[in-house]
Amino acid sequence: MKSDWIDLGPLSEFPAEEPVLRKDDAGRRFACVLRGGEVHALDDRCPHQGYPLSQGALRGGVLTCAWHNWKFDIATGACSFGGEPVRRYATRVDGGRVLLNRAVDTAAEVRRLVAGLREAVRRDEPARALREGLRLGALGLHRAETGLGSLHLAFEVLARDGAERAEHGFDHGLALLADLCAWVERGWVPAEEAFVVAAHAIGEASARLGPRGKGAGKAGGSSALARIADFELDEPEKVSEALAAERRDEAEARMRELIEVRGTAGARRALLPFVAQHLHDYGHGAIFLSKAIELGERFSSAADEVLAASTVQLAWATADTSLPPFAATRAALARVAELPLPAPDGAAAPAAAPLDPAERAAFEAEVLAGERQAVEATARWLARGAGPLALLGAIGHAAAVRLARFDPAWEHRLDAEVGVLDVTHAVTFAEAAAALGRDALPREAAQLAVLAAGFVGKLRGADAPAPDAAAPSPTPPRASSGALLEAAAARDVGGALAIARQLDGEGRRRAFAELAPFAAFDAAVRPIFTAHAVKTLEALQRLESSDPQPDGAYLEALLAYLVPVRRELHVRRIAAVARKFMSDGRPPEGLY
Repeated sequence: MKSDWIDLGPLSEFPAEEPVLRKDDAGRRFACVLRGGEVHALDDRCPHQGYPLSQGALRGGVLTCAWHNWKFDIATGACSFGGEPVRRYATRVDGGRVLLNRAVDTAAEVRRLVAGLREAVRRDEPARALREGLRLGALGLHRAETGLGSLHLAFEVLARDGAERAEHGFDHGLALLADLCAWVERGWVPAEEAFVVAAHAIGEASARLGPRGKGAGKAGGSSALARIADFELDEPEKVSEALAAERRDEAEARMRELIEVRGTAGARRALLPFVAQHLHDYGHGAIFLSKAIELGERFSSAADEVLAASTVQLAWATADTSLPPFAATRAALARVAELPLPAPDGAAAPAAAPLDPAERAAFEAEVLAGERQAVEATARWLARGAGPLALLGAIGHAAAVRLARFDPAWEHRLDAEVGVLDVTHAVTFAEAAAALGRDALPREAAQLAVLAAGFVGKLRGADAPAPDAAAPSPTPPRASSGALLEAAAARDVGGALAIARQLDGEGRRRAFAELAPFAAFDAAVRPIFTAHAVKTLEALQRLESSDPQPDGAYLEALLAYLVPVRRELHVRRIAAVARKFMSDGRPPEGLY
């Protein structure tokens, strides 16, 4: 660290035990205190809101801000009450004059700010976390080309911190972070606002928790080069075996070593076979793995923690399709296991030509008809040689149609626990399955297609009743003048849909970008609802952008989900379901 000493004046002008203000020639302000023969110097701006510490009160070596009672140790700058610490500067007395070193020890400052940021997230204090992140960015260490600007390092710390402290592994907050980083890079949302949302989502879920702890059982004592040379070819299969047996520590330990030796690609190859076996945790297994891979590729220094957290989540996950209601899906998976699908030297599933419009319409109709029809149609098309990725594209479109058909009456029933979030999972799972399928082996991609189709079909019970042809036509929505965002903000579903139906492909693409801030900042309050709003918008726009036959179904599904005002805490329903269970011991009404 280079020195940058400046003269603050004669020692005789520093009264003992009393804060005084000193400035340099650039106008920078320092709160200085003479105590015990030593001059202590802190930034004069309180790190909370910038009020002058030089106007505070000193008691026993603690300087208290006069505005909000934050307290700082003048010997270290540590904050004993309030929040983040204040920067402290080295001083010395030479020839009766006080000298101050303005130079900053960058490495020490990074450590201090990272620790402060992590503490803020642990306490679920997003405003403090953002201030620390902005200070970290002000050091100028970020890479501008990443698109995250001066908050790049802060986002990276957030990814690692969230992954380390996620009690049961990768969760909604980390998935939200992956999508918001993409939105910042595209210019859809400002970095500061995105950071606040992500910090709160991660902080709320893991508030006050320490690091989860790392899985035990890594091979130790050998060098990285030796491990690379001796690394067993069947190590990915061992990860899947440990996951299936719920040997969580072993699975995580093997994953950490796999990442060290083979990187993100090795982690993907190890986890894909397991994810393709079942629908895990209502689709979250594939959804979170896809987001973990994105975060690991964006923040390479956090990849080990992020993908280890994904492994932990899978080790805790329920294999939904192993349960009794999914008998048809299990039968279809067994049929697909017998198909002579190509496996050329472990190559990923090849891209396939899309279905022609008539074939696709017929296939989607079967997917929407129910689980059995959906999985049997998928297995039949795979047997005919249809590409899994082409089928997944059609399934994604069917998932959007299913979401647009959601019957809001479910959310007003006191005997049910069904909500629209259940149906958004079909969309986000279909998109994640397509993303993972591009790097999967052909059989894995085929399994993902069966799982996605069965999931969309299974949720048929969420559809609103078909309109009665004999009933009078509903009142047309108001004239579709005005911006789509204005209609969404007014919670005018009919108006928003009317505008959307007039848009061409380019207009729909712009609409997703225009609706992104609404989804991230305005549509919901609770972090889990915000996370679903963001990931559903992102999944739908990805599905439309990759669809060779795009139409308005994706945007209409988004509006039908995003625009209505929805309860985020069903107090009466929670109470009614609990009372019912205690009286008759029966589960609430569900979709299957």
